[in-house]
Amino acid sequence: MIWTTILAILIGIIYPTYFLFTYKKTNLSIKQDPRFRLVDYKQTIAIFWILTVLILFNFFTTHLPQLNLYPNFTVISIVISILALAFSVLQYSQSNISSDTYTDVKDKMKDVYHYLPKTKREFNWFIILSISAGICEEIIFRLFLFEYLNENIGLLIAFVLTNIIFALTHIGMGKQNIISSFILGLLFSAIYYFTDNIWIAILLHIAIDINGGILGYRINNFEQKKT
Repeated sequence: MIWTTILAILIGIIYPTYFLFTYKKTNLSIKQDPRFRLVDYKQTIAIFWILTVLILFNFFTTHLPQLNLYPNFTVISIVISILALAFSVLQYSQSNISSDTYTDVKDKMKDVYHYLPKTKREFNWFIILSISAGICEEIIFRLFLFEYLNENIGLLIAFVLTNIIFALTHIGMGKQNIISSFILGLLFSAIYYFTDNIWIAILLHIAIDINGGILGYRINNFEQKKT
């Protein structure tokens, strides 16, 4: 129980604090030297998996909190899976960049564009980053932190506090995106809570992140063609 509490403090306090104190330096480094973008991708992937391994080790040794890693095939989970798939397909179909959409799309992504992949190598690593984020962040926040807070404090506080912390770890995407990250976090939490199937949230999370990378990569390619 002590180790579980220490892990909860690490994820609930130290982890978001790290992002709050480093995001300005990270963004400045990327803007000054685009090569740092790839460095940050790799560092973030490493952090994700270190925390995830610690959570899984804690679960298999203490069984606290209870983590449901197995897919649950109920009617509601199947329906939500279909809706999530349809949303992902629709999102991808709208990711093409043209002269008519370029300005609006880039303006909407102005806070995150510097972080998105610009080269083929960066794009490949961003795919790995997106898959890691989908798997690891859902285990970190939805499976571990949400369940820990739910068991020790209560459901409503778990819903709100988990996703405030989740949003704060995305402050590097711009302060305005904290709100959208909080809303997305609530969506992922609701999907997990009502379906008891973390894999739906994982796959939707991966799809949303990959689509962001596709948009960034296509915007850059469009700009290269224009010049």
